[in-house]
Amino acid sequence: MRMMTSCVLIAFQPDAHEVGTDPVISRRRVKCQELSLTQAEVYQSGGEGLRPEAKLLIPYDRDYRGERELEYNGERWTVQRSDPYKDWNGVILLIRRKAGNAGDAGTAAAGTGAQEVG
Repeated sequence: MRMMTSCVLIAFQPDAHEVGTDPVISRRRVKCQELSLTQAEVYQSGGEGLRPEAKLLIPYDRDYRGERELEYNGERWTVQRSDPYKDWNGVILLIRRKAGNAGDAGTAAAGTGAQEVG
């Protein structure tokens, strides 16, 4: 059994006050656990045009609010699909490394309106 670690979920929300501005970034650190991808998941996702590189378990579904990006192990990832975890009230995320990963994690936090919540 692998140990729990943490990841940072990143949400982009348009600024309601000014049209045409960059989205405000909110960042929340949550517990997660990396799981192994099965051949069936890789095959099924390939049929949907997805190519996941990893799978994360967020143990409490209340912690996941539909974010489409995250930081994990110092890299930026895109959430390709989320599914409920059948054994508990968790969420499984199929994720893929984001293109141009080098330096993205640090510049995103220094960007406009970045804040870490949690």
